[in-house]
Amino acid sequence: MVRGLVLVLCVVLLAGCGGSGGTTKGCRNPREQKALARLNADLSAIRKAAKLPVTDALKGGPEINAATDRFLLHVETAPIDNLQRNRLIDHAAALLTGSCTQCFQALEAARPIPGIAHGDKGCATTTAYAGPRHRYARALPVSRQAPAA
Repeated sequence: MVRGLVLVLCVVLLAGCGGSGGTTKGCRNPREQKALARLNADLSAIRKAAKLPVTDALKGGPEINAATDRFLLHVETAPIDNLQRNRLIDHAAALLTGSCTQCFQALEAARPIPGIAHGDKGCATTTAYAGPRHRYARALPVSRQAPAA
């Protein structure tokens, strides 16, 4: 009887560990929180601009172009990892569907897929994203010798 009670108590305690239901976002530094708030505001601006009527679905309207440009700038320079960056681009692309084809293509081109595929998750706590980091991005050695005559 005591064993059963101890077992039930352990199960209840272990079920409570980490059982927050995914409501907490984890520990984030203030720069990351500020960048995510700005990106969420950009997503709201894209949502609002996508509801406006456009005459050309290929190019979109000036409002949606400006909102997309602002989002691309902020997502590029935000101190977040590549997985978060990719997910935010997913959300923006979903909002743009049918409103601006070129904006949608610009978002698709900005995805950090090669970096993610090669294990580069980006660093969420140090510097801002400075563009794609490739395996062969370092400069080749330059010979300082004069060519033989």
